Amino acid sequence: MPPAVLQPSPDLHPESVRLLAIDCWTGDPAVAALIDAARALIPIAERLRDLCTRRPSVDHLIADEIGLLVWETIETGRVNVWQREPRASGVIGAIWTELESLRTRWIAARLQFEGLSPAAQDIGPWYDRLQALEEEAPTVAMLWRSPERAAV
Repeated sequence: MPPAVLQPSPDLHPESVRLLAIDCWTGDPAVAALIDAARALIPIAERLRDLCTRRPSVDHLIADEIGLLVWETIETGRVNVWQREPRASGVIGAIWTELESLRTRWIAARLQFEGLSPAAQDIGPWYDRLQALEEEAPTVAMLWRSPERAAV
């Protein structure tokens, strides 16, 4: 049951109340719309890049502004352990950043609703719950790989 059903505090920001009304940040209708928009932009930018390659007189600027999403292999911090991480640019990067921000705001709203704060004397409970929510909430990269998670 979403926590907002329980009785949100009147001092919560309206955006926090809206985020608390959903079980997971991926349930926000804006998430699916943003992912669809980014996915629709990728082939447009690719076509423009192809056109620029065939016709050098056409400027790359439009394709660069739309951006792209590439998956880079990076080391995780442990020796010889690698993972693929996304890197987005242009408008696609702005959409990716907004999605990450929605996830972060959902987590912050949950923590605030539960009365947990990093400013508390003992931040242990806040940190433990933050870690649990970080594990529980799918990342933008996970959502991108598995769009069916958007309806969680």
